[in-house]
Amino acid sequence: MQRLLIIFFFFSFINVGFAQKELVSSKLLVSGKIIDAISKQPIEYASIVLTNDSTHKIIDGGITDKKGNFSLQNTIKGQFTLTIQFIGYNDYTEKIIVTKSTTLSPILLNKKNSKLNDVTVVGTRQLIENKIDKLVYNLEKDLTSQGGVASDALKKIPMITVDADGKVELLGNPNVRFLIDGKPSGIFGNSVADALQSIPNSQIQSIEVITSPSAKYDAAGSGGIINIILKKNKLQGFNGNTNLSVGTRLETGSLNLSLKEKNIGFNTFFSGNAQLTGATPTGMDRLTTLSTGNRRLLQESATNFGRNGYKAGIGMDLTISKTESLTASYTAHHFEYNNNGVTNQTFIQYDLNGNTNSISNSIRDFTNNTSVNESDNSLVYLKKFKNEKKTFEIAYNGSFTNISTYYNQAQHYKNIGSNFSGANSLNLGKENEVQFSINYTYPISEGLLIETGVKATYQNINSNADVNVLNTNAFIKDPYQSYVSLYKRTIYAGYLSAEFAVLKFLNIKAGLRYENTQSDANYSNAAYVRIPNYRNIAPSFIASHNFPNKQVVKFAYSYRIERPDFRDLNPFMNLSDPHNITTGNPNLQPEIGDNFELGYNRTYENGSNINFMLFVQHNSPDIKPFVTYAPSLKIGDSIFTDVTLTSRANVSEEIKAGANISASLLLGKHLNIRPNIMIYNRYVKNIYDDHAVTNSLGLKSSININYTFNNDWVAEAFGNYFVGSRWQGIQPSMFSYTFAARKQLFNSKGSIGIVMVNCFSQYLDQKTLTIAKNLITNSYRDIPYRSFGISFTYKFGKLKFGKTKESENYLYAPPAENN
Repeated sequence: MQRLLIIFFFFSFINVGFAQKELVSSKLLVSGKIIDAISKQPIEYASIVLTNDSTHKIIDGGITDKKGNFSLQNTIKGQFTLTIQFIGYNDYTEKIIVTKSTTLSPILLNKKNSKLNDVTVVGTRQLIENKIDKLVYNLEKDLTSQGGVASDALKKIPMITVDADGKVELLGNPNVRFLIDGKPSGIFGNSVADALQSIPNSQIQSIEVITSPSAKYDAAGSGGIINIILKKNKLQGFNGNTNLSVGTRLETGSLNLSLKEKNIGFNTFFSGNAQLTGATPTGMDRLTTLSTGNRRLLQESATNFGRNGYKAGIGMDLTISKTESLTASYTAHHFEYNNNGVTNQTFIQYDLNGNTNSISNSIRDFTNNTSVNESDNSLVYLKKFKNEKKTFEIAYNGSFTNISTYYNQAQHYKNIGSNFSGANSLNLGKENEVQFSINYTYPISEGLLIETGVKATYQNINSNADVNVLNTNAFIKDPYQSYVSLYKRTIYAGYLSAEFAVLKFLNIKAGLRYENTQSDANYSNAAYVRIPNYRNIAPSFIASHNFPNKQVVKFAYSYRIERPDFRDLNPFMNLSDPHNITTGNPNLQPEIGDNFELGYNRTYENGSNINFMLFVQHNSPDIKPFVTYAPSLKIGDSIFTDVTLTSRANVSEEIKAGANISASLLLGKHLNIRPNIMIYNRYVKNIYDDHAVTNSLGLKSSININYTFNNDWVAEAFGNYFVGSRWQGIQPSMFSYTFAARKQLFNSKGSIGIVMVNCFSQYLDQKTLTIAKNLITNSYRDIPYRSFGISFTYKFGKLKFGKTKESENYLYAPPAENN
């Protein structure tokens, strides 16, 4: 461990040392272009090496750009061997004689005839890849999202919906497990929407969408898994890239640096972003029917909201020997958001005949602030054997988060300066999670691969809230609302899975995962809370068959668990809006999901692709936010009137059934159209309302049109529309459209782009409470915004090429995706 710290400490020194190495000036130029032999599409990231036939030494090398072009500038006169390699293609070699600077004829690469389980597009990586067990969205190839943040990219991925608040659903299910580089991160613990807003797209290489995870993954997340892969570089030498985006709504900037020399490599990055403060108008009209007469509450406000954050990290990759490697990483993440405003409130009481008894007009001033500081660190040892499919891995991952939440609200009657009610709270919390895992993969035979492993997860959450209430003219601490909480959760897990073929017809991947969950909680102002331990066996199964003409049909099943988190269980009352109070439910049980999929995928010779999927998700019990109404509610020594109380509850069951169709259509050499539509029915049976049943329709549709010009210009248009589903009301619908253009600069090393976004959403919520049967709430939130942005990217550095003594891998290979 001490040696590892020394390596990290001297990273900057090593960087400077290598940067001082002299570069040999070029004499002659050899250039060319690499294309696919069938589709005639350019191949990006193909590696080119030029070897001197006399000395058998590599004198120059490079990789192809997006157009398949390469340029070797350190060539001298003589006879050489040109070698070209790219994963999935046969190696190409050619003897050439160089007497002057020359441009070679286009070089055709032939795809290998190996049989792959994954469904991928011929040639260079496409923006969206449909694989057997996941969908991969290669964000680095997305034009309109270059200057945005992660939530902007998610809107464009099939099967995913992002609403006006930034909440994410996968196949209509909001209980999604988010990972970064295959590992959990505490940054998602407080608010997924805010965490995604703090990750700039310039740091993301790809996003994996896994709707039916295998037994190797944690069973958490009844909706599936979204894995965000950050950019890494495995090239020899020093290189980097920078990105800067400015606009009327969002500003981002990032810097990525990578240094690799022989068997050791380092990478570091820094990024920052800010969402400029803007005002959002909101309103509510709530009518309550009581035995003594009706009550009506009107609220109108304009909320000023701003957000900012940064992310920085450093990583190391050490090749110990031909078969052993060690990777380590450390990441620091911060985000903060603020909102403040003024709410105008009108409270009207009617008698039984509908006549007005009284009217009161008041104003509520409010301020809210949340600040999150989080760090992740990991250490992974990997051992490979003579058979490359045989591997042994030991991994550690830690996430440590400090959260500070503050609110202040005060109410006064119109034309009266003094406050009649108010409260403020400072909540300081810590959330730590540590994981240890061991994974082993063993190929028993050519057609049978076994994977097994164990994992232990330790989670500790401490929270300390001081709540002060207004007493005459001063705020004093309320001992009934202030609290200290301690929460611990331990999960022990083990899995076994097998991958094999049946009668050379079906490719099967089946597995079982066992998870033992133990929880303990202590809330200072609540009665003893006993959270029962529970054990789950989670099976998973994927079967696929390859038909001629690159057609694949698959069936998948997975068992999923959605454990209530600390905020769901915490009985603390949030009084930032005294008429709309939120709290947790310490009696929540985990949500259990059974997910079924039937899919068809076809890839055409020109690279076009179509994917069709039917899905059914059954959750029982199902966790939902649940709203109740109270004419008066006593909390500590305070009494609040005309209150809705929002908590979480286990409703009886939920069934979602629907279909998703997506395609990538290459029309000629320049035009690419990507449509997507998802439609489903949501059935909810609510045990809190005499077995009431709710059926609602969900719909998402989008289209992306991309056109590449011959002069390094690319233009793109994107449109998105979805209809919200129904649960205790109508969820918001939203549509947006984006126009963008980007120009390649400096021989594709840099680019500049412009983006214009128009988004319109009206949060119209008509709630009829099923438990009280006496409340109708009409609320709205208008979120129309237009934004304009400009972004600039640039790649730099000096790369080295050739095989190292420690590795027999390709001269260059694109970064591998985590499993």
